[in-house]
Amino acid sequence: MRNSSATDKKPIAGSIVSKDGLKIGYTKFGQGPAVVIVHGSYSVQENWFEFARLLADTYTVYVYDRRGRGQSSDYDKPFSFQMEVDDLAAIVDLAGHGTSIIAHSYGGAIALSYLQQVSFEGRIVFYEPMNGIFDTVSKGLLPQLKSLVAEGKLDEATVLTQIKIVGFDPSVVQASKRSPTWAAFTQMTKIFLREVEALDNLNPSIADTDKIKSKAFLLLGTESPHGIRTASAAIVARVRGITVYPVYNQGHIAHVTNPEQLKNLVLQCLMP
Repeated sequence: MRNSSATDKKPIAGSIVSKDGLKIGYTKFGQGPAVVIVHGSYSVQENWFEFARLLADTYTVYVYDRRGRGQSSDYDKPFSFQMEVDDLAAIVDLAGHGTSIIAHSYGGAIALSYLQQVSFEGRIVFYEPMNGIFDTVSKGLLPQLKSLVAEGKLDEATVLTQIKIVGFDPSVVQASKRSPTWAAFTQMTKIFLREVEALDNLNPSIADTDKIKSKAFLLLGTESPHGIRTASAAIVARVRGITVYPVYNQGHIAHVTNPEQLKNLVLQCLMP
């Protein structure tokens, strides 16, 4: 049964200022212990709202736009991966003591680095976190992709990233091209290039990940492609004591395709 006293409250939109002065936009749902969601590439905070509303029955959920999109646009501001880590730190500070983190895809890379830098006491739930531990994410395609983007060929660059890097079936990508959101989707490819370059360089040692003291969990879709499964296996190999749960009959976007199942798994991870 849903807790109407929590979920019927209108979400609260707000913003904070990160370490470098960039304004980071977020939305807050529900009430209870705090959870911060770090979304992945080709995504904005709204993609997580349905899941956040479900989790808001029992938790206060903070979903924020990572820099470069939505309410956190950085325009042509110089970029470094550490800036993204600092953004997460700012949101966690806002959420307060005892906060837990749900980190998806590229967001998992940010959270992994954050946990190595701070003494974080909350729980961390990685959902198919990307990294360059076992293999590069870019598959050597960065020069070609940068050239396509520089020439304004965003359609071609986006199709290439979705099929060759993300691992989606070509028929799925072609169907996406016919959707009304495709044009906005291709604009994220410009940001994706800097993100995939950061992932290629994310290769922490066991000594690095031994700095993580949080109770850690990893969620892995049973239908996810090889590259994503390899990246998840790398986290299992690096983070001691991590607990793995399958997301049955789902791939990389269960927060969209089956948010109820994902919510139930997250609740299991966050259970005291």
